[in-house]
Amino acid sequence: MATSRRTCYLIDGSAYIYRAFFALPALSNSKGLQTNAVYGFTTMLMKILRERKPDCLAITFDEKGPTHRHEEFKEYKAHRPPMPDDMQAQIPYIHKVVEAFGIPVVRKQGYEADDLIGTLARQAEAAGFQVVIVTGDKDMLQLVTPAVRIYDPMKDKWLGEAECREKFGVEPARVVEIMGLMGDATDNIPGVKGIGEKTAMKLIEEFGTIENVLKRVEEVKPPRTKTLLMEQAENARLSRKLATIHTDYPVEFDAQTFKTHPPDPERLAPLLRELEFSSLLKNIQTASGSAPAGEALGGEVEIIKDEKSAKRFAGHAAKEKLVGLHVVLDGTGVGAEMRGLALSTPDGMTVFASRLFGPLKDILTDRTVLKASHDLKPALLALHRAGVEQVEPAFDTMIAAYLLNPNRRGHALDSVALEVLGYQLGTGQEEKTKGESTNLFEQTEEAAAVPKAAEAASVTARLVPILKDRLEEQGSLKLFDEVEMPLVPVLAEIERNGFGLDIKALNEQSKELERELEHMMGNIVRLAGQEFNVNSPKQLATVLFEKLGLKPLRKTKTGYSTDEDTLTQLAAQHELPAQILNYRSLSKLKSTYVDAFPALVHPDTGRLHTSLNQTVAATGRLSSTEPNLQNIPIKGEHGFR
Repeated sequence: MATSRRTCYLIDGSAYIYRAFFALPALSNSKGLQTNAVYGFTTMLMKILRERKPDCLAITFDEKGPTHRHEEFKEYKAHRPPMPDDMQAQIPYIHKVVEAFGIPVVRKQGYEADDLIGTLARQAEAAGFQVVIVTGDKDMLQLVTPAVRIYDPMKDKWLGEAECREKFGVEPARVVEIMGLMGDATDNIPGVKGIGEKTAMKLIEEFGTIENVLKRVEEVKPPRTKTLLMEQAENARLSRKLATIHTDYPVEFDAQTFKTHPPDPERLAPLLRELEFSSLLKNIQTASGSAPAGEALGGEVEIIKDEKSAKRFAGHAAKEKLVGLHVVLDGTGVGAEMRGLALSTPDGMTVFASRLFGPLKDILTDRTVLKASHDLKPALLALHRAGVEQVEPAFDTMIAAYLLNPNRRGHALDSVALEVLGYQLGTGQEEKTKGESTNLFEQTEEAAAVPKAAEAASVTARLVPILKDRLEEQGSLKLFDEVEMPLVPVLAEIERNGFGLDIKALNEQSKELERELEHMMGNIVRLAGQEFNVNSPKQLATVLFEKLGLKPLRKTKTGYSTDEDTLTQLAAQHELPAQILNYRSLSKLKSTYVDAFPALVHPDTGRLHTSLNQTVAATGRLSSTEPNLQNIPIKGEHGFR
C-alpha cells in the first residue's frame, strides 16, 4: 500500500489463529506439541513487520464469555464446535510470541474483537492514519472507507471500496444490510431463511437498506421472496443488528502505545527454540523491520556475458562450496531446452547466464562444490542436453522438504520458502541487473525470468543448511544422502532413455479389444432387453432399477449410484452389473492405454517418456505422470499383456 500517511495495522488475532490451524499441515515439535497455528501466526507477524513496516500495530483477541449479542440472541454462535485440543494447547504460545514481539494486545471482557477493531479503526482514521485491518472475515468490509482497507495475508489480497463494490455491488456501509438478509452460518446469525447472497445483493442494490425493503415489501419480486420477507421481517432486523460492527466501544487508540518496535530477541529466541522454529530464528531482525531480508534475495543480479565474468563468479563459488541453481526451461519433459540459468552463493552473490559458459560448467561438475536445486531432475535433463553429463554433489531441497513432511500436499518452492525461511517468494524480485542484457532476454517478456530465476536460486541456497540440520535432527539425513539423492540422476536417465513400445502389438491388441467389446455389448443388450448408452449413468440406472427391478443401494444428487462399488454389490442380484464392470474395465484399458500410448511416443526418440516422481506419494513409493504408468490395470489377460 503506497502512501505518505502513517499506517496502523489492526490484526484480528482470534480469527487468524483458526485459519492458520486449519490451513497449515499438522506440524509438531519433538515433544509432540502441535505447532502449526503458532507457526502460521508468527510468520504472518514477521511478514507484516518486514514487508509492510507499519507505524502502529495492535492485535485483538476475543475473551471467553457472553457479549451483548448473546443478550440480543441467545443462539448467537451456538452452533460453533469447541476449539480443538491441539489448537487450545497452542494459544499460550501465541500470546508469548505476541508479547516477545512487543505488540499491544486489545481485549475486553464482554466485548468482541470485531467491535474493538471497529472502534480502533475509526479512532486511528480520525487521527490521520491509513488503517489496515488484517483479517479474512468478510463482515469487516462494512468498516472500509477511503482510509480503511482490509488485508488478507493468507491470500495476499487487499480489499478496499472498489473491491467491496465488485464483490457485493454496494458501498461498504451497506454490506451489513446484505449480511442481515443472508445471515451468517458461522456465527449462527439467522438472516431471512431462503434468501441467499445473490438475492440479498439484488434487494439492497435496489432498495438501499433492510428497512426500505420491508417498508416497500409489496414492490419485491418474485412473490416467494416477498413472502419470505414478510414472514421473517423481525429476523432480518435482528440479523442486521447482530452483524453490525460497533465503533464506539470503551477502548482508546494511542499512537504512542501502538507504535511498532523491534522484537525482543532475548524473549523471542528461546521461545522459537522451544517450538523448534529454527528457520525463524534467523529472521528475527528481518521481522522487526530493522534489517533487510538479505542481499541475495533483493540485491543485484549480474548478467554473465563473457568467459571473464563467468570465471570471476566461478572462483567465488569455489570458495563458498555451495551454489543455488535454477534452470529456466522452454517446456517440460525430456525435450525441454535450457533458456538460461541462475546461480547464487550463500553470501548473496547471484548471476544469470543465457548460455553455459565454460567456467559455469566447471562449477556444475566440480565435486568440491555442492549444487542445490529445488526439483533437480528437470534441471539435470536440460543440462545433459547442454553438454553437462553429471551435476555432483547435489542437494534437492524439494526432496529434503518431502522427507521432512511427506504428508504435505505439495512441496513447491514458494510454500517451502515460506514455511522454512518465513520468506514470501516474489518479494525479492526487485533485483537490479548488472551488465549488458543478453540477446535472448533483451527487450522481451522473457526478461521477467531473470529476477524469478535469481530469487529461486538464492532462496534454494539459503534453504540447504536449515533443511540439512532438520534432516539430521529427524534421523533422515542418511536416507537423503544414500538413497534419495543418488536416485535422482538414475531417474533422470530412465526418463531420458524412455520406454520402448511395440506399437504393432498394441495396434493388434486394440483390434482384439474392439471385437471383444462389441461381443460384450451384445451380451449387455441381451441381458438388459434393450439398447442403451452403457456410459450414461442415468440410462444405466433406468435399466437396472426400473426395468430389471434391482434394489438401489445409494442415491446421489443426480439419481441412484451406478459406480464400481455399487455394481460390484449388485452383481450378486443379476448378471448384467458384472458384464457392465467388465465392459468398463476393457473400455478404459483400450482408450487410456492401448490406443493412447502410441500417440505419446516422442517423434525424435521413438520411445515413450514419462516423469518419475519421488515427492508425490506419502508412502515413499515412486509415481509417474505424463503419462501415468503405475495405474495400468494388470489384472486379466489384456492388462497383463
